[in-house]
Amino acid sequence: MTAQGCTRNRPFGIVGALALGGILATSFLLGGCPDPTDNDNGSLPVFNNTTDPTNGGAAYIKSAACNACHPDVADKMQFHAHAFALNPIQGSAPQYPDIATRAGVPNPPEGKTWADIAYVIAGYLHCAYFIDTSGFLMTTGVDGVDTKWVLDLPANGTSAHFEPFLPDQTEPKPYDFQECFRCHTTGPMPQDPTDPRSQDGRPGILGTWSEPGVQCEACHGPGSNHAPNPQRRDIFVDPTPATCGRCHTAGDDPNMIVVTNGFMNSNTQRPQLLASGGHSRFNCTVCHDPHASVNYDRERGLRNECTNCHVDQNLAFHRGFTFVWDDYEEELGCESCHMPLAAKSTSEAPAEIVGEDPRIADVRAHIFRIDTENARYTSFVTEDGSAVRKDADGRAALTADYVCLRCHHGAGNVFALTPEGALRIIRNMHENAAR
Repeated sequence: MTAQGCTRNRPFGIVGALALGGILATSFLLGGCPDPTDNDNGSLPVFNNTTDPTNGGAAYIKSAACNACHPDVADKMQFHAHAFALNPIQGSAPQYPDIATRAGVPNPPEGKTWADIAYVIAGYLHCAYFIDTSGFLMTTGVDGVDTKWVLDLPANGTSAHFEPFLPDQTEPKPYDFQECFRCHTTGPMPQDPTDPRSQDGRPGILGTWSEPGVQCEACHGPGSNHAPNPQRRDIFVDPTPATCGRCHTAGDDPNMIVVTNGFMNSNTQRPQLLASGGHSRFNCTVCHDPHASVNYDRERGLRNECTNCHVDQNLAFHRGFTFVWDDYEEELGCESCHMPLAAKSTSEAPAEIVGEDPRIADVRAHIFRIDTENARYTSFVTEDGSAVRKDADGRAALTADYVCLRCHHGAGNVFALTPEGALRIIRNMHENAAR
């Protein structure tokens, strides 16, 4: 397969883009790069069920049963954010692995005790929300205090704090299936006239689940038919982006990259990948071990680095440099530029520190391509600002204010750039560095 959109002299519209590594016009299969549609590069047996997530109408058996036969997977999953998507509270703060250095929710909202909290949503990478003992999401508008806990993120200068969550909410907000727990739990079932139950009997929870958090059966389907006869290997395994895309997509259009206030929605990795040009054929599992955390267990969580494929590509003047900003240090690599923090879950770099031009949020982009014709994010998004703009081939590319100004904002250990100044450098970055 050859890449699309590596030409530098075409007007961008969105097309004159600097593709990751600059060598995507050649075959993908270079330097040990796997087939982009290959799940495990031949390292695991073939599974026999890639189409039926119900596993023949099986029942849920919960992760403890899965872990008994798969201790190696359980060892990795204990550090993955999926396992902490929803945390039951038993009168004290939720517990997270020691390896997760930024994780933690030390206190409930002001005026509340842990006895007032039934569940904490997340609290592992970016933020946490609280569900009260009646099953309703705690909001600033109803509870009268800040109810969103924001975690430390040194990469964008954020310090841990509480902040408002839905201050205009006037009625108790249910924890419902479509907006919330379908992606926070295992075996989620919405309420309907034939099954009006609420989890734990809490009226604010509009449905039920088998297990809190995204555990084994959330992706592989219920396991009661698999456990008695694992040799059949008929548990659901679909390595394509469609499985991850059930939650890593926002809005009603699975191909739309939703944007809010100039940042991509944090859960749009699937449509971002589809808009990435040469990487659009990649399965998520080419780069990610789906059971291991890239944030806290990178050695196991990342199957392939960029240089596994782009073996001859230089680092465009950045080799050997470390970006330093207060307590944050990052040894610069391919993802520093080609996967900037252009998507937002919770926080962004404060303008009073970095200035108005840099676009620095808290989740890495999965588009990879860099715009060589337009400097500012207004060219990256549609006219109404609601989505990422794509070219006629469905590709997108990040602008300099997301890419270069992530470090070159003047508050760290490197010099400041304007978006337009950065754009002049971008156009021949890899070629000049090779001379």
